[in-house]
Amino acid sequence: MSQIAIKGIYQAGKIIPQEDIPFQDNMHVIIVFLDRIEPGEERYYKTDWIDAEKNATQALREGNVKTANTIDEMFHQIEERVDAR
Repeated sequence: MSQIAIKGIYQAGKIIPQEDIPFQDNMHVIIVFLDRIEPGEERYYKTDWIDAEKNATQALREGNVKTANTIDEMFHQIEERVDAR
């Protein structure tokens, strides 16, 4: 069987995979500690943040993201949607 490396983090006594694990069976693993997470950056490695990043990337890929050239234009677009409800 080929060996696969999966990126993850160690936080609060748990190892949290940052990628999908392509196996369902029980398996032996090797855990290698690499770098410390900088204080204040812990939120970037939580599951909800990672899921939000994946969703945002998918929305960008599909063209489902509104853009604006200025902040005023952005607020105008938001207000138009609110007023349309």
